[in-house]
Amino acid sequence: MAACCLPQLANAETPNGYYATARIIDADHRANNMDASARPGIGRFVAGDEHQRFVTGAIGFGHAHGNGWRTEGEYTLRRNDTYTSGSSLFATSFNNHEVSSQRLMLNAYRDFAINDAWSVYGSAGAGLAQLKSGGWQGNTSRRYDTTTRTGLAWSVGTGVSVAASDRMTVDLGYRYVDMGTTESGWNTFGNARGLQDEKMRLDLTSSEFHLGARLAF
Repeated sequence: MAACCLPQLANAETPNGYYATARIIDADHRANNMDASARPGIGRFVAGDEHQRFVTGAIGFGHAHGNGWRTEGEYTLRRNDTYTSGSSLFATSFNNHEVSSQRLMLNAYRDFAINDAWSVYGSAGAGLAQLKSGGWQGNTSRRYDTTTRTGLAWSVGTGVSVAASDRMTVDLGYRYVDMGTTESGWNTFGNARGLQDEKMRLDLTSSEFHLGARLAF
């Protein structure tokens, strides 16, 4: 009897059909490997502000397949961040790397029912991250060229879900997102060697706690 009940609980938790979702996200963006930037070769690399924490949101549309699996398309809102770094010989002339990011992902979820209301899930996603990079050094008149890159992003996560009604499910979860590498264009200003040989580079990741709701229709 228990064996025949388990599939019924799983089906009740993830019925077959489409749904829309919205999420509030507490995100911590991290700029990694900034020391790989093309630098003027004078002094040693000095790290500055390498992370930004903020609240953002995401919206999505998905399909529950009725067997514990869900697939979903998700758009995460555009975010503008600034990360800083410098050289030990130019203490007051930090690079300010301005990065605009947004992403469009295809996510897969596997739900594991605990009872007829609660379940836990694991998730994985792959998609595209658009990263726009530019910025300045020392003061805003000393600009770097701006570049835009669209590349692969991926994520892994876990969480818990509860059925709030026949049509609405509330999720609380965590995920790690890798949005790839971005770099600015070359310096447009004259540097200490009179060369156009500097650009800013970083690898962007995000650690995210999210609270969301799914509405079936």
